[in-house]
Amino acid sequence: MMFSQASCFWEERLKNHNKTKADKILTMTKVCPKMEPRRVSEAVAVEPISADVSFASNHFPSYNLGPDDQIIDEPEEEELKGPSVRDVVDKETGDLSDQYKRLSVRDLACKFDKNLAAAAKLVEEAKLNEVASLEGHVTLKKLRDALEAVRGRMDGGNKDSVEKAISTVESLAVKLTHHEGGLIQERLEVKKLASFLKQVGFRRC
Repeated sequence: MMFSQASCFWEERLKNHNKTKADKILTMTKVCPKMEPRRVSEAVAVEPISADVSFASNHFPSYNLGPDDQIIDEPEEEELKGPSVRDVVDKETGDLSDQYKRLSVRDLACKFDKNLAAAAKLVEEAKLNEVASLEGHVTLKKLRDALEAVRGRMDGGNKDSVEKAISTVESLAVKLTHHEGGLIQERLEVKKLASFLKQVGFRRC
């Protein structure tokens, strides 16, 4: 009698347990949405990437987030290293070369101005020498004429002295003529040089 009652009790409890489990499964089935498998044809088609596409970098860019979530790019390694020694040397060499060229042009201009002033001074000196030479010729001619007049009045030893004086004056006149010829040639050369320097000066300006 007791065994049959215990058996009935366990059968009833097992039915209740199965019924409760079925209700839970049914409830979960009703709550969960129905999932249907999606066919491959309905999936979004992904276009293949062309092999001709070139990217700026072969790795994902690294960046940091700044204030207000702004993207801050990290500096490249070359920027962190700075310019190379060769670049610095080339730059310094170029700067020195430019500075030397400026100094060279300045020195040449200074020398040119000095040479132009010297040429102008030589022209003035040549003019003065020409005037002095002309005055010398006039003076020697006057002296020779005076000696010729005196010689006509002299006789004997005094006449010989006057003739020697006339010979000396004529010799001085010849030397002065040769010197004047050299001065004329020198003056022509100085004029050519001064004219050339002036033309170059106008072109430089």
